[in-house]
Amino acid sequence: MNQLARCDLHCHSTESDGTLTPRQLVELARDLNLRSLSLTDHDTIAGVEEAKKAGEELGVRVLSGVEISVEYAGKTVHMLGYCFDAGAAKLQEELERLVHGRNERNVKIVQRLNELGLAVTLEEVEAEAGGKVVGRPHIARVLLRHGYVQTWEEAFDKYLARGAAAYFERLRFTPHDAVALIREAGGVAVLAHPKYVALHEGETLDDIVQSLVQAGLEGIECYYTEHTPEETAQYIELAKRYNLVITGGSDFHGDVKPEISLGSGTGALFIPDECADALVERARRHESKCG
Repeated sequence: MNQLARCDLHCHSTESDGTLTPRQLVELARDLNLRSLSLTDHDTIAGVEEAKKAGEELGVRVLSGVEISVEYAGKTVHMLGYCFDAGAAKLQEELERLVHGRNERNVKIVQRLNELGLAVTLEEVEAEAGGKVVGRPHIARVLLRHGYVQTWEEAFDKYLARGAAAYFERLRFTPHDAVALIREAGGVAVLAHPKYVALHEGETLDDIVQSLVQAGLEGIECYYTEHTPEETAQYIELAKRYNLVITGGSDFHGDVKPEISLGSGTGALFIPDECADALVERARRHESKCG
């Protein structure tokens, strides 16, 4: 295999909080000579079919993907799922529950913003999302457009982040729930960006990985835009210790995070296509078709 072949296994489209459509992401991947891509929108697989169809047309291998928000140690953690059956009824039902939880929270956030004197409507937030999964990033864009904040970071720090003035909790699964859901759909469960995994007091990353492996975890996202070389090496060693698939992704969102490029993050990220090969091979053990 060509050792220079690259992939990106973590990116977002207009189906959640990105600014490119699934097809546009695949087109960009082709233009950047990425061999493989996985669309991992937040709590939805609505864009998977479009991305896979585009991949077939454009010569880019597209793996089914999703990023599920979970709760652990009082904070949000993310679990990535790959190569699952996109038609699995249980997966679709549970993701719909998460989207419904997002929608309920959006109503509360908008009401609180109004109480704080910010004239924001749910209708304009939904319009910002284009009828897709609506989340805090879309509210942040509306706040920016109205001039209530000057930057994306200010919107979250002042109003939308945990502990901020208009923050509300929403339905989230446990990491173990998400792993089980992904495995039930024939997929490969991967711990996203371990740098940001919250831990209980006295707990180590090794502890939570060991617990998740027992529940069915099969991979760790070792290559990631914000991981240092030292952290990447640490996570690769941890993955090897538990015979887990080594994956990686940029967490590309498009214009809302312009500093992050597909396939290369902030410039230094390199994700070998062997990561995608390893996911496909692990999925075959589940008799999954990766789609």
